[in-house]
Amino acid sequence: MARQKTGDKLTDIRHATVAEVVEVGSAAASVNSIAKRAGLAVGTLYRYHENKDAALRSVYLSIKHDIHSTLMNAAKHTDTSEQKIRAMWFALLGYAYDPPRDFLFAEVVLNASLLSEAEMAQVRTMAQDISQILEAAIADKTLRPGTTSAINMLLVAPAMQLARQSAAEGHPVDADRAEEIFAMCWRAVAL
Repeated sequence: MARQKTGDKLTDIRHATVAEVVEVGSAAASVNSIAKRAGLAVGTLYRYHENKDAALRSVYLSIKHDIHSTLMNAAKHTDTSEQKIRAMWFALLGYAYDPPRDFLFAEVVLNASLLSEAEMAQVRTMAQDISQILEAAIADKTLRPGTTSAINMLLVAPAMQLARQSAAEGHPVDADRAEEIFAMCWRAVAL
């Protein structure tokens, strides 16, 4: 008789990988320690991921897709370009607080430059969705004329800093502070 499968091993691996990397860093993380955290045999982890780097990339892309979905869902429930951009900005802050370790993991792995060209193409596709929202805002004269990369940088850098701080400290961003910073960023990019 075959042994009955229990739980969601990919989710267990994701949580274990995130916890390991956030605590010890991507270089010090090991397949053995990830498997142990997930409550799995090392061989079981290898059935899902070829090696540690493959596990890191898979978890990173999963989190990146989660973040992207969070931003796009926030934007789709709004009407104007300004509302879309604002909703996405605050959704990023919310994501960093809700699963803070996921956010911190994404930051560590992004800085480790582990992604293949095909995986980077997925990330660029997600970035293109955001650029399209910014391009529409430039076209409808919500935003100043300029490159979407420059506008994105002016909006995202402060949000990322607030999000990192929120995730690291384990508490939400102060709402008044977030509003003040968004207003200052908005004045820099809006017409």
